[in-house]
Order: sequence, then C-alpha cells, then structure tokens
Amino acid sequence: MTANAKNDRLRVMAELLRANERLRVRELAVRFGVSEMTVRRDMLSLERQGLLVRTYGGGAAGIPPVTLDSLLPHSPATPEKAAIGKLAAGLVQSGQTVMVDTGATALEVARHLPDDPGITIATTSLGVALELYHSRLNLLLLGGFLRKEFPSLYGPLTEHNLNILHVDMLFIGCNGADSAGGFYASDMQLLTQIQAMMRIANRIVVVTESRKFVRKSFVRYARPADIHTLVTDAALPTQDRQALEEQGVSVLITGEGA
Repeated sequence: MTANAKNDRLRVMAELLRANERLRVRELAVRFGVSEMTVRRDMLSLERQGLLVRTYGGGAAGIPPVTLDSLLPHSPATPEKAAIGKLAAGLVQSGQTVMVDTGATALEVARHLPDDPGITIATTSLGVALELYHSRLNLLLLGGFLRKEFPSLYGPLTEHNLNILHVDMLFIGCNGADSAGGFYASDMQLLTQIQAMMRIANRIVVVTESRKFVRKSFVRYARPADIHTLVTDAALPTQDRQALEEQGVSVLITGEGA
C-alpha cells in the first residue's frame, strides 16, 4: 500500500511538472496527507530521474537528459533511400576497409552492410556508429568537434586522422547534383574534410536520390570525373545517366536486374 501511495504521488508530481507548475513542499504535504520529509524524498526520486530541479521550498521541471539516440533522425527512410543503401552496401566485400560519411542515405548503406567481422568501417557519423555498435563489424569512429546539425565529427583532428588512413571504398551523399557540374554539399566548412576522405579512397561511391539532380547546392566537392560510382534510383533522367557514363562514372540503378 505504501509503495502504491508513493507511485501515485510521484505520478501526480510528474504531471504537475509537465504542466510547468512549480512544486511546493508544504502544499504537497497537505495535499497528499504526508510529512514534508516524505515529499522531499519523493522530490529526490524525481531529481534522480532528471525530471525535477530542487529549488528553495520545492522544485521545478528539470531539463530531460540528452542522449545520443535522441539527437539522431528517427523518421523512416524513404523507399528510395533504403533501396539505394541496400544496393550500395552490396558492393562491399569481406576484408575491405570502408569509409561511410554522414547523411541519411549513407546511414542506409551502413544499415545494409553485411555483418562480417572481416570488414572495417571508418566514419565521422555518430548515427553510423550507433547503428553498427552491436554488429560484428570493426568500427573506427574518427575524433573531432561535434557538429550540431547532423551529429557527426569534424575539424583539424578529424582531417589529421583521415590523412593517416587508407580505405578501399568511400560512401558519400550529396545535397545537390548536376551531371555536368558534379556533386555538391551545403556546408563549406566540411569541404576540406570531404576532399580528404576522397583522397584516401580507392573507390568513391556517391549515394543519392535522383531528385537531387534538379538542383545544385552551395559548394561543389567533386566533378563527375572525380568519382567512380553513382548509386541512385530509377527516376534518374536518361540524359543525366548518359552524361555521367560518358565521363567515366559507373551508374547503378535500384531495381535494374532484380
């Protein structure tokens, strides 16, 4: 009965906090018919859960703890992204070292990689690291400053670490694409880091939905001739595919040959 009573008090107090109401020890003691010491112990329980910050004579709503998982996108991938990720991941073979960049489509590549302990994955993406944490893959998370927009690492330390590595394959997305001009990113601060990734890779694979080919973005990180493979969906216009292949790009389309 005592445990049930305490749970009821904690539930009511949590509801008051969610309504942004300040809790006062004396008022709660009267409301629940318990001692002020009991109310303080209840508040301590809520404080340990991160729900309450104690104040003079009571408590106020606490700031919920931030977890890595809460920072990552949780909306389901589009069917196009998932199919692109699956097709691209099929390029990886046992014994290879692979760099997976940040971004939603690159994350889909990580989700479809074979669970092979002979494969080593290097990444700056916290999302990729979290996705592969329980896999049998060897995982290298590069150090650096934490980027806020899409949780990942960047900066001089990241680029230094890249410069001492070599990978068989790089999977990278884009914010915009043009079959004549190349592939674009939206953040100029990441340009040198992207190019450092490209320098250490034997094979550069761009993974992106065909809809990115209707626009350019802020900064070009590669011309078509700088990459080896494009993995995209069947809506890629024929003229764009032909233009890319004429420049030496191998174009892989989801659903072809299925």
